[in-house]
Amino acid sequence: MRYETSTTTAAEPSRLWAVVSDVERWPEWIEVYEEVRRAQHGDLALGDSAHVKQKGLAAGDWTVTELEDGQVFAWQSRQPGVRITGRHVVSAEAGGGSRLTLQLEMTGWASGVVNALMGRKSRSYVDLECARLAEVAAEPSTA
Repeated sequence: MRYETSTTTAAEPSRLWAVVSDVERWPEWIEVYEEVRRAQHGDLALGDSAHVKQKGLAAGDWTVTELEDGQVFAWQSRQPGVRITGRHVVSAEAGGGSRLTLQLEMTGWASGVVNALMGRKSRSYVDLECARLAEVAAEPSTA
């Protein structure tokens, strides 16, 4: 399964990136996140890991596998038979503001079953995450 969604915000790309990359604050901003606990401190870096728990989904450990500071970060988690990749892309909009694009991909022998059981919920969570991160970035006092 591969799913992608995007939205725009009046926030400048640097502000949107500050919100997107501050993963430990996601539970404050996105109601489906119960916990995001990073193993490392400071700015997000390649190889960093975090324990993530979302409502109604199995908790998992996520590792940052791609990072272009200010533009892209991707992280991966593994569950039995499935590898899940979440990718977050921040880009400037021609008329000002920025665009956030989120991608979710599930691969592995059990990915079809996981998608059948949890795909709808996972997609709705990605949509909510995208909308809320863009909204938070547009609020002047949150990042």
